[in-house]
Amino acid sequence: MLVICWVFTTPAWAQHYAELFGQILDPSQSGVSDALITVVDEDIGFRRQVLSVPGGMYAVGSLAPGSYKITVHKEGFGTVIVFGVKLTSSAPTRQDFRLSVTSFEDSITVIGIAPTLERQDASTGGIFDFDEVNRLPLNGRGALTLLELIPGTNVVPATRGDAGQFSTNGMRANTNYFSVDGVSANVGVSAGGVPAQSTGGALPALSAFGSLDSLIPIEDTQEFRVQTSTTVAEFGRMPGANIAISSRGGSEQFHGATSFRLRNYQLTANDWFANRAGVDRPPLDYDDFSQSVGGPIDRHHTFFFLSFEHISLNEPYVWEQPVPSVAARANLLSTIQPLANLFPLPNGPVLGATGYADWLGQINRPAGLTAGSARIDQAITPRVTFFGRYSDSPSHNEFGTPEVDHLDLRSQSLTLGVNARPTARSVLDFRVNESQSTANSVWTDSTDSETPSCALQPLASIELKTPVPCDFLVRFTLNGVGQVVSGSEGERRERQFQIVQTATLEREHHTFKFGLDYRRMFAIRRDPVGSLGITADGITGLANFQTWWVSTLAVGNDDSVAIQEFSLWAQDTWQVSSHFTISAGLRWEFSPPPPLNSPPYFLDIATGALMTVPGKSLWPVSYTDFAPRLGFAYRFDKSGHTVLRGGAGLYYDSSVSIATDVINSGPLNGASLVNIGSGTGFANNITYGFAPNLQLPQVIQWNVSLEHGFGAHDVVSLSYVGSTANHLLRREMSDAPNVNSFAVLSSNRAGSDYDALQLQYRRQVAKGLNATASYAWAHSLDDDSSDAFLLWSGEGASAKGDHASSDFDLRHSMTAALSYEFPHVNAPKFFRRLLNGWGLDGVLHARTGFPITVLDTEDATGLGLANAFRPNWVYGQPLWISDSSAPGGKALNPNAFVAATPPLGPIGVQGTLGRNVPTGFGMWQIDLALKREFRITDRMGVQLRFDAFNALNHPDFADPVKFLDSPIFGLSPSLLNMELGTGSPGSGLAPALQTGGPRTVQLALRFHF
Repeated sequence: MLVICWVFTTPAWAQHYAELFGQILDPSQSGVSDALITVVDEDIGFRRQVLSVPGGMYAVGSLAPGSYKITVHKEGFGTVIVFGVKLTSSAPTRQDFRLSVTSFEDSITVIGIAPTLERQDASTGGIFDFDEVNRLPLNGRGALTLLELIPGTNVVPATRGDAGQFSTNGMRANTNYFSVDGVSANVGVSAGGVPAQSTGGALPALSAFGSLDSLIPIEDTQEFRVQTSTTVAEFGRMPGANIAISSRGGSEQFHGATSFRLRNYQLTANDWFANRAGVDRPPLDYDDFSQSVGGPIDRHHTFFFLSFEHISLNEPYVWEQPVPSVAARANLLSTIQPLANLFPLPNGPVLGATGYADWLGQINRPAGLTAGSARIDQAITPRVTFFGRYSDSPSHNEFGTPEVDHLDLRSQSLTLGVNARPTARSVLDFRVNESQSTANSVWTDSTDSETPSCALQPLASIELKTPVPCDFLVRFTLNGVGQVVSGSEGERRERQFQIVQTATLEREHHTFKFGLDYRRMFAIRRDPVGSLGITADGITGLANFQTWWVSTLAVGNDDSVAIQEFSLWAQDTWQVSSHFTISAGLRWEFSPPPPLNSPPYFLDIATGALMTVPGKSLWPVSYTDFAPRLGFAYRFDKSGHTVLRGGAGLYYDSSVSIATDVINSGPLNGASLVNIGSGTGFANNITYGFAPNLQLPQVIQWNVSLEHGFGAHDVVSLSYVGSTANHLLRREMSDAPNVNSFAVLSSNRAGSDYDALQLQYRRQVAKGLNATASYAWAHSLDDDSSDAFLLWSGEGASAKGDHASSDFDLRHSMTAALSYEFPHVNAPKFFRRLLNGWGLDGVLHARTGFPITVLDTEDATGLGLANAFRPNWVYGQPLWISDSSAPGGKALNPNAFVAATPPLGPIGVQGTLGRNVPTGFGMWQIDLALKREFRITDRMGVQLRFDAFNALNHPDFADPVKFLDSPIFGLSPSLLNMELGTGSPGSGLAPALQTGGPRTVQLALRFHF
């Protein structure tokens, strides 16, 4: 099969390459055949030549993204030469040429740019090249702002269990597919973790503080391309966004850059909550040093590119939370007081007669990353090229209080590729990759210690009257307050081997593409000896240990699972006419169930019980997972100023989320859950199992868009994008028929729907101005917004009862970016040096709020159910009330909700309030950058830059506390950046690098040549 594909096929991940096509016309608008088109890379000098076919059409494939010189020659016509044609890998670029008749050798030379409307398919998305990435004010130089510039893509709150950080067109946050140089970068791991997202290829290889720097440093990025709703068969291993990153290579000229960026707390505004409490700014230090250099080793043949980046971050955290008051601590039994004293002493007012007092948390935790990469490009022959790239990015982070989690993470990747052009109209491409990510996590007593803490184990032994050794991982949760962790979380490792083969064949008006993609992942989980979880229902529950929920896993999870996925695809792009293009394709997915080290549990539908079935696989083998795709593009006239696009496709979600449950279900599987209750010691065993006949989730996506160009630089597009998903994963917990037992089940009982009107404006550089603006009016509905959540499906609960707006549903969202180069001033030399070279860049973020699910308590049954239990909605009471003293000027109305009283027997019952009924706080923020370019020579310069993130220091607040039993229910506990991420692969990007924080000023100096 591999040999056949090598001989007859093309780049399955050809998105790494750019393609050029168009038509050669004479003065009568007729096609000119046998015209010689020469395409030359202006950086490295690689040259391609093709002849136009009858009708005048031509196509050139397998071009590296960059700037090109194009020459068109035909005897009897004047030669046309166009410089500076910018090609990207987002989609084929169309460039038509009109030749004039002449009897002598003549040429016309112009400076050109890639047309803004020329795409042959109906995909939606966007592309950012190296210059644009470096130009915009990106907090932490990260990708989240770039993603927000794509309509329908929104940054979402990342917590442990839903760590994807962004959602696209109603898809879950862990359905996005990242690739670097055409191979998968979804090899992320996180310490601890929960089903679906701890290991298993659902997330990219993030750094220890949640950034994408582990994938590729910014200085190493040639192109950052995002496709959301795509209709081509070469994409679609996962139904979310496809993020394809291309690395930079060497060129005929030596080039590189040295950059230094820094922040200091003295240039930072104070946090809103610290200001209110009269507390000074917390320390903030951010240093980012990067170095890159590339050039020729053997001119015209061998090129190199090296990059290095070191980030050092002293991260501030500011938030409010209730803690046990001094009086409440004094009233506790002497044996229980040490547990309460693990939480910080209050530094704010007493919160009524609840036994709580306010605490303003203000801590700092260090984080850092050192990333390096090396790339070699070799022109073996004029038609065969080779490249190899190796990257290594160890990172570390510390977070949590009072116990501190020390997280060490390392990501490594090696990619080799060969590209061959047997003829002028065929291309073969081969990629192979080996990647690995490893995470180790240890909870210690302080930032200075690396020894696992043993603070909780002795206290748990005293209260539970049973030995708890120090090598156990112990979690103590006080509902309404927080959690303290002690011990080691163990090791998580993800290894990947991938082969990608593709081929392209151009015939007349058709461009045929074929591809093969094989991916093998090996997920490893090494837990500590055992684990113990204790949950007390607030201060009242803490005082009465007989009400505690205790979960115990006597033996740690030490397991691994191997997952294989195989894809074949074929696609034809048919240029029906100069106005009309059709793209049709078919993709086949094959995801065999993994071999298991021990038999899992399956649901017996007849009895409702979970039981092992020897020899039964996690899901049946399916050979019929075909995914057809169809798209079209129609240009209304020869000018091409108006284009109508449309398309639809079927997608299958990756199998890794299901397969890795066999190792990521811990600490659920095999655990005992005890509610000591009245001294009876009533115990419940937890069994984690699978529904019979599981299948890959299916998503159907469609879109229609109308694009119109105003002149040569401005384009407006209006799109309708929709999707519907079936058989989505849903993890449910209920009472099992067996006495004293809970069943946790992975099933396909979830679905979703999404509809959106999306608007985008793009302006290419004209008169110094470059701009992009994106807006989406959307609604996303589902039964469950994450396959990592644990949901109650016992008596009185169902998936249908949870159907509502998605957790990440945003009705209105807008992001706009603008860059302006001030015009050159003709003045005396002194004033020219003072006034020239200035530029201004800005980004606007604005959106409405996320939905909120109000619950009775934070940890029902001690397991943190995401949907249980909802209260009753009191008729006539408003959901929100105005409160000038509250963050954001309003709070959820506590009188609008009353906890539902369950009947005798069940542990809880759902009230009349639906899921995701109130809507939280919206946000807006403006980021600005002022820069000055000092030119030393034509190829050498220094840029001085000042970035201000949240330049107007507008406070954006996190959603209010949603648990009725919390003494600060209904009030926002922090600024938005703390809700979006707390700085780990499992809990999102570090707050200092998120939107929604206080104003931060960054100084940058960049020398480039």
